[in-house]
Amino acid sequence: MSHISIYYHIVWRTKYSEKTIEESYERDLFAYITGYCRNKKSVLYRINGMSDHVHMLVSIHPSYAVSSFMKVLKTETSKWMKACGLFP
Repeated sequence: MSHISIYYHIVWRTKYSEKTIEESYERDLFAYITGYCRNKKSVLYRINGMSDHVHMLVSIHPSYAVSSFMKVLKTETSKWMKACGLFP
């Protein structure tokens, strides 16, 4: 049985590159993203970012396509931020 490891450095921007990620809740946002990755049987090695983008080093479980993994992640984080009242 072989073992394959694929690591992705993913950078994604906020909608319209607006500076919507504030330092005051950045830690909570990153914790939310970490939980999302765990729920998808993926490993998030590092996460960081600025007010308009996020960097992730992640190993995505082979049962997920990178595109669908990121589509759902971006949708879910946006919903979470709206539910928390972090942006309209």
